[in-house]
Amino acid sequence: MKLFNLILFLVLILSSCQQKQIGKVNGQKPKEPEKNEAIGLQFIGDYKAKAMILGSFHFSNPQMDSYKEQFVVDMSTEQKQIEIKQVIEKLSTYEPTKILVEFPRIKGDSIINERYQKFLSDDYELPINETYQIGFRLAKKLGHKKIYASDAKGSNWFGANIDWDNYNSEEYEKELGQFDKTHRYDFDQIYRESDSLKTVQTLIEHYRFVNNPKHTLTDHQSYLTNIVLTGAGDKYIGADNLARWYQRNLKIFANIYDIADFDKEERILLIYGTGHVYQLKQFLTDSPDFEYLEVNEILK
Repeated sequence: MKLFNLILFLVLILSSCQQKQIGKVNGQKPKEPEKNEAIGLQFIGDYKAKAMILGSFHFSNPQMDSYKEQFVVDMSTEQKQIEIKQVIEKLSTYEPTKILVEFPRIKGDSIINERYQKFLSDDYELPINETYQIGFRLAKKLGHKKIYASDAKGSNWFGANIDWDNYNSEEYEKELGQFDKTHRYDFDQIYRESDSLKTVQTLIEHYRFVNNPKHTLTDHQSYLTNIVLTGAGDKYIGADNLARWYQRNLKIFANIYDIADFDKEERILLIYGTGHVYQLKQFLTDSPDFEYLEVNEILK
């Protein structure tokens, strides 16, 4: 037994010596990682682009969101045009190098830039839409040669094969015993209150309100409560619906990544509907290549 233990001890000593020899490169010892240093992640931060999102209500609402706008503000009035100019002045202090707007990239980039070129030549009357009223006018003020369409659609696939013509979400949720849980928060009331505020706030005041991180988090939480639960344990209609929303925002983020030039000191500004802010902010913050800046810092 003593002989066996002695042999085992010698084997361990030899193995340790061999490992030390393998670790040497050209006679030098390998660098010891610093305490708490994440091995392999030293490259993080080598490439940085600043990114900021202006979350906006839609000046000319297409009523395509689940909440249908109930309070309308005429952004073409003299007072609102003054307020738009004030927002543009604030945003210009960020000095964005590229302005990305909520317009389909694949089918719409050439269209929107043809319109932008006409606008630069004073040959285009701007529609009442935040893409044009803020995006175009800010880009022109800063001397930008083009606008960047960056939106994308989510998948048309919706998971379960359902007769959508006869589908009733309330009946379906009640059948599964999920209705009370999916409706325990009245997000429609929250949306109505936010919607109404734009009728009494200046544009800058309203932008500060809807871009407050607490507000964008609340907006995001509606997806994680009354939407995602529908059909859990059965057809997972809510989870599939939410996956499409995530997919769309991931495609937008992929477009941001593709458009950014990491050889330059990019300062990207996105102008998107408020509902996109939380997810896009998360992707930009988690990415090693972007530094996210809160728009409210310059809307003070």
